[in-house]
Amino acid sequence: MGAPRDVAEKALLRQACEWAVTLRLEDIPADVRDLARAQLISMDAAAQASLRHPVGDRLWRTAPGLAGDGWAGEAARQALLTMALDFDETAFAGHLGHGSSIPPLLAATALGADGAAAMVAQVAAAEVAARVTAAVTLGSSRGQTATHTHAAAVVVGCGLLLGMSAERLTAALSLALAQPRRVLLPAFMATDAKFWVAATPILDAARCLEMAIDGATGLESVLEAPGGMLEQLAAVPLPGVFSGWGTRWHLRTLSIKAVPGCAYVTSAVEAAASMAPLDLTAVESVEVAASIFTIGMEAESAPYIDGPRSPLPALGFSVGYNLAAALETGGLRVEDLFGDSLASPARWEVAAAVRLGHDPDLTVAALTATAPVGAALALAGARARDWLQSRGGSAEMVDRVLEGAGTDADFERPSKRIGTRLTVRLRDGGTLVAERDAARGCCQEPVAARLALAESKYLEQAAGPGAAAYVEGARRYESMPAMELKSWRDGTGLSPPATPGAVGAGGPNPVPAGS
Repeated sequence: MGAPRDVAEKALLRQACEWAVTLRLEDIPADVRDLARAQLISMDAAAQASLRHPVGDRLWRTAPGLAGDGWAGEAARQALLTMALDFDETAFAGHLGHGSSIPPLLAATALGADGAAAMVAQVAAAEVAARVTAAVTLGSSRGQTATHTHAAAVVVGCGLLLGMSAERLTAALSLALAQPRRVLLPAFMATDAKFWVAATPILDAARCLEMAIDGATGLESVLEAPGGMLEQLAAVPLPGVFSGWGTRWHLRTLSIKAVPGCAYVTSAVEAAASMAPLDLTAVESVEVAASIFTIGMEAESAPYIDGPRSPLPALGFSVGYNLAAALETGGLRVEDLFGDSLASPARWEVAAAVRLGHDPDLTVAALTATAPVGAALALAGARARDWLQSRGGSAEMVDRVLEGAGTDADFERPSKRIGTRLTVRLRDGGTLVAERDAARGCCQEPVAARLALAESKYLEQAAGPGAAAYVEGARRYESMPAMELKSWRDGTGLSPPATPGAVGAGGPNPVPAGS
């Protein structure tokens, strides 16, 4: 990969990998450790939740033959589950946990590593993957479909556990980023392709690790080289995010989802839940004032929404049905996403009565918060103007956004504010109003609150005799010796429910016969 150079001259990936191989547990601040813990618990909860849906049974039973054996195959299989219900977590930048949390822990237990090594691997994976993602986030690939996020996290986290040098780790990382995968929007919304958007890069990453160990040649400047990743994927490249190693911790921007579904619809669901329980037959109409993030997700998912036959992926990105379920029950459960609940005519009648409207103030608040893109806009400065205008921003709104984009360079005060204002008009003439400036679990909340949310999420979704023991172990897993770590991990209790023959939801959701 070339002789060592001064940091200013080193390729971006080489800088990242040299930092990663020197990271030690004592270098990681206590709050960052707790956020790594929250990320892991939240992702395990997402896997448990998927196993409560018929799609989880199918994915769990069919994946072994497709994903292969060993830690990588198991990591890919669990990534199918963490992805299925959109019940993950987010950060600046990206959906880091699919690649940075469970895969390194599985590799650690397979390789006989202890808890300290596992946590270091997880944190390094998240920090490098966040920067890889942030560097191109003002571009064509962001969110769950940013496969480079998942691949980078697995290469770094699992490569450290394999004992790779900075030189070999850089080679593996450059190979994993050399052929960015893309998923078409129709396939992401309506087919099983959505479930594989993290699992496939995990398998790619494992192959690149093997290749690098065997001496494969990589290109350490594959990000910044002419024609490289920055040029191909970013409208406004941000190589400057490859900095702040050990001082700017991207895990501090971690937000935990409290309900399944896209983070851009969560505040609307939570606002609706605050009005519950409502008799849905009493609802005349629902008006949702929202940011461009929510409006955009609704526009992309709407063509695939078809009542109870809606594909599971699209369902998670649509406001109407999820809002109706929350109005009726006061929340959104896994059980609302299939079977009798999903087939409810009253819910779909309310969903059809939902109208979204753009609120410029909510858009400005969303764009200027740290996540999902505010930190990138702050770093880009005036260079972001054309990008914002190309996405529909008026000159006045762009001025407001660029003026308000934060200067919190080290994420000491991170925020994520995808807000909503909900107005429900009743047939008797009454009106109900609820507002949320952000969803529960967002990164402006104290670390302790986010960790507590992740723990309660796991306890609710796992709901088995070992759930409490899992949470207790997660609170101290970095202190576990290798054998205890493996015993704790083996006790997570992932197993499919007894639903033989269940139909998955890459196509229609299962509904009662005759519905």
